[in-house]
Amino acid sequence: MPHSAPPPPTAVRPARPVTAEQGFLRAWAALVPAALGVAYFLWRAPDVDLARLQLAGTAAAAKEVYDGHAPAFRDALVAQMVWVACGAATLLLVFQIGHHAYSGLRGRQVSHWALIATFAGAVFGLVENGLLVGALRVRGRVDDWPFATATALETVKWLLLGASTVIGATVWATTVSRAGRGMRRKAADPDDADADDPETAPSPHSAHSDHTPEVVPPWPVAEADGRIWPTGVAHPHAEPGIPSAHWRYQSTTAPGRQHAKLGFCVSGGGIRSATVTLGALQALRRSLREARYLVSVSGGGYTAGAMQLALDDTLTSRDAFAPGSPEEDHLRRHSKYVADGTGQWMVALGVLLRGLLASLFLLAAATGTIGLVLSWAYHDVPVTDLTHLAKPGIRFCAHCTTTPARPSFRDPAVWTVAYALVAAAGIWLLWLAAYVWDRADQMARWLARAFQAFVVLTLALTAVVFVLPLLAWSAVYLQTRNQVSRPDATVGAGLTVLVTYFAALVGTLWRRRQTVRTGLSKVMDVVRGRSGLSRAVPNGLLQYLTVWVVLVVLAAVFLLILGWTTATGWAWPLWLQICVPAVLLFIGSLLDQTWMSLHPFYRRRLASAFAVRREVLPGTEGTQVARPYDFATETTTLSEYGARKPDFPQVIFAAAGNLSGSDRTPPGRRAVSYTLSHDYVGGPDVGYACTACLEQRSKRHIARDLTVQSAVAISGAAFASAMGAQARAFQVLFALSNARLGSWLPNPGALAEQWSAPRWPAPPAPLIRRLPYLLREVFGRYPMDDRLLLVTDGGHYENLGLVELLRQGVRTAVCIDASGDVPPFATTLAQAIALAQEELGITITLHEPTALVPGSSDPLQPPSVLSALNARLSRTSVVTGDITYPEDLDIDGERGRHGTLIVARTTLTKDLPYELLSYAAAHPVFPHDSTSDQWFDHRQFDAYQTLGRCLGQRVQELLDGAEAS
Repeated sequence: MPHSAPPPPTAVRPARPVTAEQGFLRAWAALVPAALGVAYFLWRAPDVDLARLQLAGTAAAAKEVYDGHAPAFRDALVAQMVWVACGAATLLLVFQIGHHAYSGLRGRQVSHWALIATFAGAVFGLVENGLLVGALRVRGRVDDWPFATATALETVKWLLLGASTVIGATVWATTVSRAGRGMRRKAADPDDADADDPETAPSPHSAHSDHTPEVVPPWPVAEADGRIWPTGVAHPHAEPGIPSAHWRYQSTTAPGRQHAKLGFCVSGGGIRSATVTLGALQALRRSLREARYLVSVSGGGYTAGAMQLALDDTLTSRDAFAPGSPEEDHLRRHSKYVADGTGQWMVALGVLLRGLLASLFLLAAATGTIGLVLSWAYHDVPVTDLTHLAKPGIRFCAHCTTTPARPSFRDPAVWTVAYALVAAAGIWLLWLAAYVWDRADQMARWLARAFQAFVVLTLALTAVVFVLPLLAWSAVYLQTRNQVSRPDATVGAGLTVLVTYFAALVGTLWRRRQTVRTGLSKVMDVVRGRSGLSRAVPNGLLQYLTVWVVLVVLAAVFLLILGWTTATGWAWPLWLQICVPAVLLFIGSLLDQTWMSLHPFYRRRLASAFAVRREVLPGTEGTQVARPYDFATETTTLSEYGARKPDFPQVIFAAAGNLSGSDRTPPGRRAVSYTLSHDYVGGPDVGYACTACLEQRSKRHIARDLTVQSAVAISGAAFASAMGAQARAFQVLFALSNARLGSWLPNPGALAEQWSAPRWPAPPAPLIRRLPYLLREVFGRYPMDDRLLLVTDGGHYENLGLVELLRQGVRTAVCIDASGDVPPFATTLAQAIALAQEELGITITLHEPTALVPGSSDPLQPPSVLSALNARLSRTSVVTGDITYPEDLDIDGERGRHGTLIVARTTLTKDLPYELLSYAAAHPVFPHDSTSDQWFDHRQFDAYQTLGRCLGQRVQELLDGAEAS
């Protein structure tokens, strides 16, 4: 049974943490050992080439390095041992403090593994230097094995310590930042002095004015390693003895919402769905005023949000968007809301190009910065010597034909990779033996973790010893072999941008018309001369090939940039070595990635058509106009402008929260319900957060997306870098090109965990969505415990809004289906029914669903003339069904498990008005125009609105009959 969230739980008290002052002081104190180690090394170490000795690999090669200077090298090795030990001590202390500074599972896991890597790297470094010191003390002939072993240990040491140092610097900066913020908060608010004490810290479920919790955590799940998320709070969802616990979890709604007699849901489908919804709700106005919920997805939300914003103190639900109203007229005149005319098209294409340039520039700068760091690493610690690549690489000589020699791999480093692989294989065999012997044995679990660690180590060593050097050589080789000059490189960059721009346009706009036939009807339609059912569809294989080719080109370009910068970076002019990372840091930290996408443009264009209200012109005798909201000066906050109006249902904008992995979603879905309404934001899989609280706590850039206009745009973010079960290739392209919709919004589940923890280590709400969020979209990483979730079109979860409406618990559910499915079956409806059974345990049995199939109607006369139109006619466009909930609904004291579903689908029937049948005969695609067609002319607008009005009238007749009975 769908039910509201239970009473607020009591936070589980963690072990008493360190205070903000203690964390701040410990972080700075942790730097003392490293400072002492550096000072000692600079004081005691002679100026000798230690890296060359450590990577010599053989006694003869080492002899060439230290010949005649053995004492100086011994002193330097001892000083480096002290430096490594002190540096490792600093990193160990930082990671220990970081365990307090990170409240999330991923942060603590990274700190844990980095601590192990630091310890191992330090041990390898001490053993390595000890072997070399002993070998340098030997008089006479020295064996090769100490030097070969030292080279192998040197390779592993710098790999482990280098990665740990980068992670440690991040952990240290995070700890100092969060502790400093906690100290400033205490200084500004003395009453908040005990904020670090879990005994006095406020509960994340503290109630606001209406005694409902600020945040409700999602139902808990166990990760692969057995850990439960979210942590730190007690979950009230578990009730012993209930076998269908998953259905109970999924049926959890936002606090304060009650079961209802009547609710509506309107489907996605862009402007097609918006116009159908407009006509349907105009005809259903009387029942709409009695409904409790109106769940909207994508295009249906355009109209639902428009009606919500049109209602005010002077305009009631009886009049807003009534036939012939100023609002309806404004919407008809702006049905080409994306772009109408050359000027607006130029703006739209310019916005796309701007986002593409910003995205590619940032990714290229990030790649160049990584290459610069790697270049200096290979220069100072030449595990594989790349020094000879720098000179030809930075020359850009159009007349030079000499290609660089291949990099020579050091034998001990190569053997190190082989040994790591053998060790991983050996541990795997031991793990299999332990697992077969006793699956619950602790030793088996430790061996499994060791195997994973050695696999990662082997892959990292392979990349450092082989892959990156070969990539660097390949980039310089191709440059010199093809005699690439600077103008050539500039032209190549420009062509890359143009090709990516073209692919972005192809992915978003390219559609073709096709005739849909199935089975034997393909042959019979040809024999009878019928045209079948026309539909606008993606261009299939050619479109996919275009996208894949562009992705391969982009991958090759970025790999070449990485290889070239790795080969040449250390030899760049100093100003360039400073400017590249400085520009990346400056722009990457100040540029909001969502605001560089198409989302702001899309939101403004939607608002220009749908966000209007009626006004009387001053100085006139009642002259009325529909005036658009001024988005720049009037923020239509969800908590205020989205509040339920008299005689109008609560509007719930259904979107999709994108998650990666299988911890929350089954394979292939990758999206969960994420709703936006005036009271709460979220869903059962991500938790619910009070809308007003989020608006107050979120920073300005993110708060601007907690508005009615943004909710409409996010719910309709059809093409994005994450689209549920849609093609991954398109998603990567949209992320790389910034041709993406959707927005990063707060994750209520993370808020529940953060607000239950002591205040200073809890991460703050992000100020803006920086470069890491763009990288998440490129690589498809959407962890369930992140502070922000990528929220996109509700159709990426379920395109009718029916599951979300049933989650609220309604006795009569009315579904307006304008999703534009491919005939003959209503695929979107079937998927929603299956999802309702899977997630909520709700069974839906339709009455005569085949009456919706095109061609099932009696033919219009004469059939020989109207055969093409008759093949598209259904017996009915409205069907009913029985709803059976797993538990009783409680509606005004009446309990019961059964309800009624009414589905109105955009299909043609013989009793439609003459003008609509005439339009259908002249337009074979109607009523299945592609969702990508967002440029309706007045004929399309009127046809779909009239069809929606006919659907609404038939549904109203059923509702009137049910009420009378």
